[in-house]
Amino acid sequence: MTRFTLWLSAGGNSVQPCGDPVSHHLFMRCLFHAKHDSNLKFDVKTINVNKKSYDFNETGLRKVPGIHTEDDETFETEDDILDFLESLPPKRPDDVEAEDSTCDLFIKFAWFLKDVDHNEKALNTELLRLEKYLTKTGLRFLCSNEVTHIDCLVLTRLHSIRIAAKALKNYTFPVELAKVREYMKNGYDEEIFRLSCPSDQEIILHWSERKDAPSLSSKEKARLVREQPTYSFIIDA
Repeated sequence: MTRFTLWLSAGGNSVQPCGDPVSHHLFMRCLFHAKHDSNLKFDVKTINVNKKSYDFNETGLRKVPGIHTEDDETFETEDDILDFLESLPPKRPDDVEAEDSTCDLFIKFAWFLKDVDHNEKALNTELLRLEKYLTKTGLRFLCSNEVTHIDCLVLTRLHSIRIAAKALKNYTFPVELAKVREYMKNGYDEEIFRLSCPSDQEIILHWSERKDAPSLSSKEKARLVREQPTYSFIIDA
């Protein structure tokens, strides 16, 4: 049996996971592997990065996200964590074409959010690339009619883009992205996505604190922390 603990940074309420899409991706990947291997067991724990707990310090990890196994192994860079997860079943399918269709999406979103690109044209271009790929394959997900490894990455990024761009830039996905919307709806229907998903408030807080991104006032941040967490799993048609 494989057993480990996934440590994540806590969000504004110091309990629930933060809105970092990397953390969402890794959490969803862990659930994905556990779904395919009954011998895989893992726990998820959160910490306040400014006040690390005794339990966390005992693992030997220096930062989060990180994984600590029952054999006392630690993985604390994103690449090392993903390499560890890649060693677990199921085997990754051939997803080169899917990766090529999505590889620039997140960076174009970051540029748009930070006003490196002053309009949404570059982001829309990458979303249209994904739309064309999904139209061509006719599948529910990127490589299959079931969630695979790459969906854990792309779905979590798309959701982060959707929530943050609307809140901070008043941006919504173009109406012609019917297949992208269908793809996201299929993702929202997956339990492993929903269980691993941070709240809308945490996603907005995460991106508002990024350098050069639209900022929120202290009052707005406090309001988001106090609010009852919401999860926008319904996407407009």
